[in-house]
Amino acid sequence: MASELVTIGHSIWDPGQQHLSRSFNLYDMLFVMKGTLYMTEDEVPFEITAGSLLVLEPNRLHVGHRPCEEETEIYWLHLAHPEPVRTMDSGQIPWSTPFMKGTNLDVTPHRQVMYIPKFTSLHTSSILPFLQRMMEFHLSLSPATSLPLQGQLAGLLTELQSAMRLQYAPRSRILCDQTISYLEEHITRSFDAKHMEETLHFHVDYLSRCLKKYTGLSPLQYLHELQMNKAKSLLENTSLPVSEIGVLIGIENANYFIRLFRKKLGMTPGQYRSTRLGRT
Repeated sequence: MASELVTIGHSIWDPGQQHLSRSFNLYDMLFVMKGTLYMTEDEVPFEITAGSLLVLEPNRLHVGHRPCEEETEIYWLHLAHPEPVRTMDSGQIPWSTPFMKGTNLDVTPHRQVMYIPKFTSLHTSSILPFLQRMMEFHLSLSPATSLPLQGQLAGLLTELQSAMRLQYAPRSRILCDQTISYLEEHITRSFDAKHMEETLHFHVDYLSRCLKKYTGLSPLQYLHELQMNKAKSLLENTSLPVSEIGVLIGIENANYFIRLFRKKLGMTPGQYRSTRLGRT
């Protein structure tokens, strides 16, 4: 299940105002646009300065441990999310692990994940438009505005995830992503280590280590994953001959394509097509 917006608010606190003490079963996302908000979560204190975000977690004790010392502008979002909290170091997030793509024969969605920062600084220019539009839709909530409101929430969460990914990504993470982009762009080209080195300006051994660190796959293995995923889609959704599908995914030798497909899927391309189309 996805995150659901319960409410959104905006206020400007005068000096001396202080957040109340409470614990409830929602996420409370606090965006400070100006001033400083002082919050403690389960005895861990935070100073949320201008341009910062703090995500308070469900069923923890939240206390304003100190009053505002200056005029402080905040937005807050209360979100319901039924999945358990899983805390991860940003460098360990498997951003590039391939997901299985849905097909016309699937009847349930594949599991999705979302990563957002607990406490971080933000570029408010990219966040503020989402918050302002969400406030507008929330204040005039109706059947006509409820879906656009959820759309803005999705955009906000996407922006937060992207900001975290860029802000905390080590060089190995960046090079992993660049290697993946290279492989996606050259999916129909036979793997050429020298060409990849010349394109990305790093030695292939280093690029391979970066890719394997986050995906568990070598460049050639990752390329084969991309090719097999594309082959499966073509087998399911077209009537093209197996040999032609091999050419379209960059493997001109039909026998090699069939051997590689069988190794990955445990069956030949023809058997896979028959199985997915309900034939025996």
